[in-house]
Amino acid sequence: MGWMHTFRSVEREKIEIIAGLLQQAGYRISRIRAIDCQFMVTARLEGQTQMEGEHDRIKGIVQHFAIEEWTMNEESS
Repeated sequence: MGWMHTFRSVEREKIEIIAGLLQQAGYRISRIRAIDCQFMVTARLEGQTQMEGEHDRIKGIVQHFAIEEWTMNEESS
């Protein structure tokens, strides 16, 4: 099991920043896509279950950069 996080913002720079931060933390990042005047990226932490405290850490990043939309879905392996 793993988690897929989806981030959306009208500002491409915000999406690029969060994608870069999560990639450095070991997440696999999708290509940034433009959908309905918003930019979207997904991030997956593969081969691991959600690490302790990871949700709160991502929530802090989302709040700091004022990302408009963040969703999280559990994926079955």
